[in-house]
Amino acid sequence: MKQRIKRISAVLAMAMALSAFSAFGVFAEGESTAPASVPSTSVASAGVTTLADDESNSTTDPAPSAYVAGYTVSKVDGLDNFWDWDERFDVNLTIYDPQNVVTMVRLVNTAIFSGDNYGTTDLTPSPADESGNRTVTLKEVTYHGGGNTMEIQLSSDDGGVSTTSITIAQCMDVNPNPPEPTPTPEPAPTEKPEYDYPKILVKDFSFGGTSVEAGKEFTLELTLFTTSGNANLQDVMVGLNFGELKGVSLASGSMNTYVGEMAPNTTKTISYKMITDATIEPGAISINVNLTSKNGEAATAPISIPVTQPERFDITNMEAPETIMMGEEGYLSVTFVNKGKSAINNLSAEIQGDNLANPGQSQFLGNIAAGTENSVDFSVLAAAEGTINGKVILSYEDAKGEVKTLEKEFSCTVEPMMDMGIDPMDPGMMDPTMTETNPGMPVWGWVLIVVGVAAVVVVVVAVVKKKQKAKKLAQLEDEDEDI
Repeated sequence: MKQRIKRISAVLAMAMALSAFSAFGVFAEGESTAPASVPSTSVASAGVTTLADDESNSTTDPAPSAYVAGYTVSKVDGLDNFWDWDERFDVNLTIYDPQNVVTMVRLVNTAIFSGDNYGTTDLTPSPADESGNRTVTLKEVTYHGGGNTMEIQLSSDDGGVSTTSITIAQCMDVNPNPPEPTPTPEPAPTEKPEYDYPKILVKDFSFGGTSVEAGKEFTLELTLFTTSGNANLQDVMVGLNFGELKGVSLASGSMNTYVGEMAPNTTKTISYKMITDATIEPGAISINVNLTSKNGEAATAPISIPVTQPERFDITNMEAPETIMMGEEGYLSVTFVNKGKSAINNLSAEIQGDNLANPGQSQFLGNIAAGTENSVDFSVLAAAEGTINGKVILSYEDAKGEVKTLEKEFSCTVEPMMDMGIDPMDPGMMDPTMTETNPGMPVWGWVLIVVGVAAVVVVVVAVVKKKQKAKKLAQLEDEDEDI
C-alpha cells in the first residue's frame, strides 16, 4: 500500500511540473492578447476519490488536471481593440489539458459578460499539442460593464466540473449612456401671507415747468401712490438722496418726510423747497427718492430735473455810417457777446431797412460758445437821397432749443453825390492850344480822373472807420477784463 501511494505522489508531482513548464510556453495570438489571471478553481465531481492508507485517515484534494492557461480577444463589432460596453468580442481560450480530459468549455453568463455560443462540446478533434495546450473560442461575447472578471466552466470526461475566473484586461468599464441626473424637485409654493401689503411708488413729480433756472429756488412736488392690497402701510417715510450730486440742496426743511399711514390704492402729495447753485453746469440732475414703511417693502424711485443757465446774449456795439453819398458804399458792423454758461446755437444775422439798395443781406454764424465775442459786417448802399432807417436782426436757439431774436436799429443820411465843380465840357477846361491835330486829353479822360478821386475819398473814409471800430473793440475788451 505504501508503495502505491508513493507512485501516485510521483505521478502528481511530474504532472504539476509539466503544467508549469507548458504555461511558460503559451503565446497569445489575435488582435489583443492578455495573460489569464491565476485561476481560482472549484471542482465538483460525481464521486470524490479519497486517498488513504491503513495508517492515516487524512484526505488530499488532487491538483486539477486541466485549467485555463491564457486568452486572446478579437473584436466582432467594436470600434477598436478596447472592449467597451455593449460591444461583442470573440474570446480565444488556451486550456492546459495534456491528458485531453476536458470535453466542454462553457462561459458562465453573469451581469458582466454574456453570450449565446459557449464553444464546442466535443474537444476530441482538437487534442493537446506538444505543450499540452488546447484552444477553444467563445463566440460573440457581450460586455455589460461593472467589472472585468469572466467565469469559465470546464467539464471533464469523468463528470467533474471546475469553474475558473480570469481577468480580461481589454475591458473599458465606462458607461456610454450614463443615467440622467435626478431632477431637483421644485420647491413647494410659498403660502400666501395672511396680510397682503401694498407697494408704494412715486406716481408723478413736478418742479414748476419744463426746467429750473440755475441759482433760483423751486418747489419739487412728489405724488405718492400705493398699489392694491388688504392692509394699510404703517409709518411711511420719504427721503431724498442726492448721492454725489453737487450744486443742488434744500432751501428749507428736512430731506426726510414722515407721511404716516397709507391705505391701498391711495395717493398723497408732498413737497420740498430746493435751490441750485448759480454756477451749476446746465444739464439734468438725478435724485433718488427712498420710500420705506414699517410693514411694507422698501423702494427707490429715481427722478431727473433739467437745469438751465440764464441767458446773457447781447449786442454790445454797432458801428454804422451817419452820412453817405449817393453811389457810395458804407459799412455797418455789429459786435455781440455770449456772457452766459450755455452755448448759443445756429446764430444768423440779417439787415433790413427802408431806402436800402441792397436789402435782405444774411449771414449764418453757427454756434457761439459761452464766454465768446464776435462780430458781423454788412455793406450799406442807398437807393435814393434822403434817410436810411434800418435794423440788424440776430436769430438764434437757446439752450432749451427755443428760437429767439435780438434787434439793433440804425439810421443814415444819404447826400447827393459830391460835385467836384469840374465840367469837362467847359471851354475853360479846354486847352486853348488844342487843335484838331492836337486834341489834348479827351473828355472821357477827365471823367475817369473825377471817378478815381471819388473812389480814393471813399477808401480813406472806410479805413478811418475801421480804425475807429478796432479802437472801440479794444476798449470793450479792457472793460470786460476789469469786470
